[in-house]
Amino acid sequence: MKPSELDQIVRSVKKGESDLYGQLVFNFQQQIFKYCFHMLGQLQEAEDVTQDIFLKGLERLDQYQEGTSFSAWLYKIAYHECLNRINRAKTYNRLLRILSWSTTAVQAETSIPKLQFNQELHGAMLQLNLKDRHIIWLRIVEENRFEDIAIQMNMSYAAVRKRYERAKDKLRRTIAIKEDDKDGRSFSY
Repeated sequence: MKPSELDQIVRSVKKGESDLYGQLVFNFQQQIFKYCFHMLGQLQEAEDVTQDIFLKGLERLDQYQEGTSFSAWLYKIAYHECLNRINRAKTYNRLLRILSWSTTAVQAETSIPKLQFNQELHGAMLQLNLKDRHIIWLRIVEENRFEDIAIQMNMSYAAVRKRYERAKDKLRRTIAIKEDDKDGRSFSY
């Protein structure tokens, strides 16, 4: 598709003809998917992120500057989405290492898997206020999107994202301090 055709479609979509956005998706979907697959290394993740990229592209289409490369603009979104997904996976894996999983019998006749926090994480989570704890849980354990959490909590996307980052940093610092204290006590004579 020629740049002039792309710009015409973008202008039309900006004017409210959102059904034309499908042409842009059709034109770039395969190359964006391939990029995401190589960045993430997993088919399902690449499919999910590709959908997210095109949704964000539509939401942010007013930010696209006519006359610039639409492909480059879309790849910038793709890069940041893949980076976010990779960072989220790292955070999730770190949290899983902190958590200890066990199955306990709740009653004699039933057995339900129960998640138990290790002491450091449990204590760190309790130091967070209730809203931050809720955001951490929904985001990391339940894997909800920030948009969904924002709707649930009647907050803006940016506010949820900022609270999440601050709470995650506070958890990290609290756990690191406790680990340092443990190391210091074990080596003191």
